[in-house]
Amino acid sequence: MTQTGKISGVGARALLVLFLLGTGSALSACSLFEPSPPFTQSETAQVDRDIVFRDVDHHMKSMEGQRVVLGGKIVSVKRGTPLSLVFVREYPLDPTFLPETHQQSRGDFAIETDMPLPKDRFKPGHTVEVIGTIRAPMRVVMGQNSTKRIPLIRAIHLHAEAPPPPPDPYMMDPGMMDPGMMDPYMMGPMMPMMW
Repeated sequence: MTQTGKISGVGARALLVLFLLGTGSALSACSLFEPSPPFTQSETAQVDRDIVFRDVDHHMKSMEGQRVVLGGKIVSVKRGTPLSLVFVREYPLDPTFLPETHQQSRGDFAIETDMPLPKDRFKPGHTVEVIGTIRAPMRVVMGQNSTKRIPLIRAIHLHAEAPPPPPDPYMMDPGMMDPGMMDPYMMGPMMPMMW
């Protein structure tokens, strides 16, 4: 007697496990290519999300001591001991606290930190996010005879864009795969045929 169309209990469980493993690995591979939120929920819970850069920029002195989350693109970095400064062009943050650099910037601010600033992350053009306390505004030189007051944030949590991954050393140059570069007496690029 043969049974057709039925899967035993052990076989069904094995198929379910394989399906779940396949789905989980596919979903985790997708998340590798999407930026993750820079801060944990416990870190962002300590921040007043209603305070935006516009408020900080217009009321620098009265907002001293408030804890905020800001972000943008790094303009320059001044490494020092014990404190370093990161000058940032502000951009609005999306719901996951990543800067929306396609939006219009509302100004500049500086981040004061005693944390180490890796040179591959903290460099001009990279995005940066900070949770910190508003300090007294600082004056920066804008030209030969002009200065500007900008908000200064003392960093509590700091995150900068990671550098792109290095190229895979085992990846063959696509130019070598060009049929115009293959010799009829070769099996592949630079590989002699054995007759």
